[in-house]
Amino acid sequence: MIPPEAGFRLIHQSQCYTAEDFSRLQEPLRHCLQALGLKPGMTLVCRFRDRFLYAQLLFLLPRMGCLFLPLDPDLPSAISGKLLNAAGEHILLQDGAALRNPDHKCHGSVAEQPLESGAPCLLLATSGTTGRPRLVELTGDALQHSARAACDFLQLEQGDRWLACLPLHHIGGLSVLLRCAWRGATAVLADGFSPRHVLQQLYEYRITHVSLVPTMLYRLLEQKTRPPDSLRVVLLGGASSSQSLVDEAMQKDWPVCPSYGLTEAASQVATVYPPKPGWQEGEAGMPLPHMELEVQEQTGAIRIRGPSVACCYRQETGARFPLLDADDWLDTGDVGWLDDASGLHVVGRRDDMLISGGENIHPAIVEGVFSECPGVGQVAVTALNDACWGDALVLLYQGTALPETVKRWARERLRAGFLPRYMLPVDELPRNALGKLLRSELKQIARERLQSVKA
Repeated sequence: MIPPEAGFRLIHQSQCYTAEDFSRLQEPLRHCLQALGLKPGMTLVCRFRDRFLYAQLLFLLPRMGCLFLPLDPDLPSAISGKLLNAAGEHILLQDGAALRNPDHKCHGSVAEQPLESGAPCLLLATSGTTGRPRLVELTGDALQHSARAACDFLQLEQGDRWLACLPLHHIGGLSVLLRCAWRGATAVLADGFSPRHVLQQLYEYRITHVSLVPTMLYRLLEQKTRPPDSLRVVLLGGASSSQSLVDEAMQKDWPVCPSYGLTEAASQVATVYPPKPGWQEGEAGMPLPHMELEVQEQTGAIRIRGPSVACCYRQETGARFPLLDADDWLDTGDVGWLDDASGLHVVGRRDDMLISGGENIHPAIVEGVFSECPGVGQVAVTALNDACWGDALVLLYQGTALPETVKRWARERLRAGFLPRYMLPVDELPRNALGKLLRSELKQIARERLQSVKA
């Protein structure tokens, strides 16, 4: 794991902690964990909302020879139970009180038994947008390579300040802490995401970098406040970004850098940097210096290789199964293409591909068109089985536009095969904590909404 550099600072609730402060705070934590029965080789699973405690555990547990598995506290019990089975021997904490307020006294120091840099130190659940979250094993080496490459690529320096407002059970959130620790920069740890609070912190701490998902950026733009001139990078990822969102943000001086990454790669794979006028939807930029990338000509499958790429998943039984082929390439499950400059353009998940009237249609392409429709906000495209079409496309959308108006608008912009048969307004779309569409739930929503319309 990455030890915090001397210049590292973490600011939380107006308190500034140095690397030395962190080390001092971790001693009583270590005693508490040992008293709870945590031993080298075991995994500590945490399901609570204390972000400062998560930050301490991220750096402490590898020094104790233990693995860290932060889980989304809102994860359904049926899913979290399967992930716990995959974690192997573990201790589960659903409340941080036992660590914040120990009921025993700490005596002396506890000997360190740190993990080897090539050993797994972090277990993370994949986003589970298909309904099948799995655990990814990440080693200290993988996290270090990823952090170093990101710092170099995004020109993070000592004295810079990165606002951490993404969930800390996700690699995007944890990576902010790891990058700042590696480079000796300052991480400003927000207690979750509130548009007004985030804007306040951007100005108060003269933030230079911030990581966001599209939903967060959308809500910040609703505040109609321009960013501080200190802000150099808005690293935008976690879900696909619409053309209209990025265009609006750039027009309002938000330095947006759309990126493509995945848990299995310990975060970033490719990024548009520096911020680029004329960005095109799906454009993910150049691969980071530690990453090899290829797109298969026939299928459009995106494959990656590099020192930050995970080697295996953990199954529910605790058994491991490999991710890489014989030449160490990982098939990401995404499809896309490379431009003439070798920049990556991502279309979406291969599993999301629909076949309607004999045409291969990716929902993201259709969604990108409808995101430009007046009176339409968030959109999602799914399909229902149809004897004639195979997949009958269905548009689910949030907004004030009437379905008939949306259909007339779309007829002028989409050829027949790409035109959804049903346009259904909804109150909200299912998303995970990072704002990714839960596509596994869309069909059922479409069925229920269609039945209510026909009733």
